Amino acid sequence: MRWAEPQLFHLLWIVGAIFLLALWGERRRERAEVRLGDLRAVRALTGEAGAGPRAVRTALLLVALALAAVGLARPQAGFRLVTTTSRGVDLVFALDLSRSMDARDVRPSRLDAAKHEALALLDALEGSQVGLVAFAGTAQVVSPLSTDHEGLASLIEAATTRDLDRAGSNLGAALDLSGRLLNRPGDRPRAIVLLSDGENLEGDPHLGAEVAKRAGAKLYAIGVGTGEGATIPLVDTTGAVVGVKRDAGGSVVVTRLDEAALRDLSKRAGGRYERADGTGSAALRLVDPIRSGGSYEARGRSIRAYDERYGWFAAFAGGLLLVERLVPRRRRR
Repeated sequence: MRWAEPQLFHLLWIVGAIFLLALWGERRRERAEVRLGDLRAVRALTGEAGAGPRAVRTALLLVALALAAVGLARPQAGFRLVTTTSRGVDLVFALDLSRSMDARDVRPSRLDAAKHEALALLDALEGSQVGLVAFAGTAQVVSPLSTDHEGLASLIEAATTRDLDRAGSNLGAALDLSGRLLNRPGDRPRAIVLLSDGENLEGDPHLGAEVAKRAGAKLYAIGVGTGEGATIPLVDTTGAVVGVKRDAGGSVVVTRLDEAALRDLSKRAGGRYERADGTGSAALRLVDPIRSGGSYEARGRSIRAYDERYGWFAAFAGGLLLVERLVPRRRRR
C-alpha cells in the first residue's frame, strides 16, 4: 500500500479534535443532568436513549471521518506498466550569450532568467529532439538535435557570456544557423525558440527569419529584460562586480529589452512572442503552440500506473454513517 497524498493525513488531527470536543460535551451534559435531579426521572421525561447509544453514534461518526480522511490521502495498491506518449517536435534553442545578457534588470540576471525558461520548456518537451545554438557576435552549434535532454540541460546551465570569443549581438546569424540545423527530412513540427533581449548590433535578423521559414520552422521569441534597461556589470573570475561597461567615449552603457524587434521577428516566422519573468511560465505558455504544429507522436518512457483504493475507504465510511442512523436516539415506549 502506498499513498499519493500523504500530507492529507493531517486531517486526522481534526478527527482527534472532534473526539475531544464530543467527550467534553458529554461530561457537561452529565453534570447538567445531575444538577436537575434524579437521572432516571430526567431521562424518562426527555425520552433520551442514554449515554450508551450516544457513545456508539459518536464512535461510528468518528471512525467514518477517519476513514474519509485516509481515503483523501489516496491509498494505492497494485500497479501496471504504461508507456507514455507525447507529441514530439524538432526544436532549437537560440540562446543569447552577448554581454548585455549579464544585465540584472531581471533577477538574478537576464541570462539566468533565459536559462530558467529554456529548462522549463525542455522538461515539458518529452520525446522531442532538441538542439542548442549559442550566439553573440557570431553563432555556433553547441548541441545538434538530440533526445538527450539531461545532457542538453547541463550545457544550458553551464553557458556564460564568456563562451564566445566575438563580442556583439547577431540575431540574424543565430536564426540562420538554427534554421539550417532544422532543415532536414521529416514531418515533425519544427520550432526555433529565441531567448534574447532583442538587441542586434550586426547582421539582418529578417534574413535569418526567412531561412527558418524555408526550413519549415516557426519562430518563438522569449524576451528577457525590461524596457527601462540596466547597466552591464563587469565581473571578475570570482563573480564579483568590479564596474560597469562603458562605451568608447566613457559613457555608461545602458541595455534595454527590444520587445518590438522580437515580436516582429516571431510574427514574420509564424510564431509568437512572450516576455520572460524568470519563473519559466513564459516558456510553458509556448508548449501547446509548439506541439500543435503537427501530429507526430513519440513513445515516451514506461511508468507505473498505481490502482486507486480510496473507494474502499469511502464505501466503509458510508456504511458506518448508515449504521449510525440506525442507532436509536429515543427510548422505545
